[in-house]
Amino acid sequence: MSETKKIQYLSAIVIVALVLIGIFAASRSLLQTNKSTNRTIQVSGVGTVSATPDEVFLRLAVYTQSATATQATLDNAIAMTRVYQALGNLGVGGNSIMTTSYSLTPILESSDQKSPSKVVGYSARNSIQITLLNVNMTGVALDAAVAAGANEVLGITFTFTSQRYSSLQKQALELAVQDAAGQAQTMASTLRVRIIGPLTVTTSYYSQPTLERLATSAQTPIQTGTLQVTANVQVTYEVA
Repeated sequence: MSETKKIQYLSAIVIVALVLIGIFAASRSLLQTNKSTNRTIQVSGVGTVSATPDEVFLRLAVYTQSATATQATLDNAIAMTRVYQALGNLGVGGNSIMTTSYSLTPILESSDQKSPSKVVGYSARNSIQITLLNVNMTGVALDAAVAAGANEVLGITFTFTSQRYSSLQKQALELAVQDAAGQAQTMASTLRVRIIGPLTVTTSYYSQPTLERLATSAQTPIQTGTLQVTANVQVTYEVA
């Protein structure tokens, strides 16, 4: 065999060997990938807890009318001062009361469509929000404010303080995880597989709940009721 043919023969052998090595490596990689693929089951758990609100927001306003802007604002200020004093006598004041809006608006009147409107007076409205951490004081505070001069009740909102809401979230989450674990165990038992452990867990919560109530008159007991906090979890379990 000539030297040239020997070189060609050896080159061909080397090429074939490299191809075989590449095929073997690819097959080994595929086997390892398939071997590492996890067998899983995925479940969704829900946990809900109910509790009585521990915070309430009262939205009130003092509305006054007068022939002049000065008198309208003065009458409003006098009435609102009485409201503050009445609430203060109940121990409600400082950061517990916040002004939410104030307006001074001319009152227009027109005798007919052809005549221009003319100012016949002014109205002033001072709106406040009262925060109570004792929900049992809701009716008492409302009655006191109305008796002192608040002539508009805009609404009542019951909710949870941040600390209370955080505690309820944790309780709801525990129930959701327990629910998911129970479902997974039932599925695994039915499918005759064994749960190794959780691979991924994702959580979600609903927004902080509120309860809106309208109060149209004083001297009426206010019932708070209960609010619910719900947590959802999605858990992926590895099984064997």
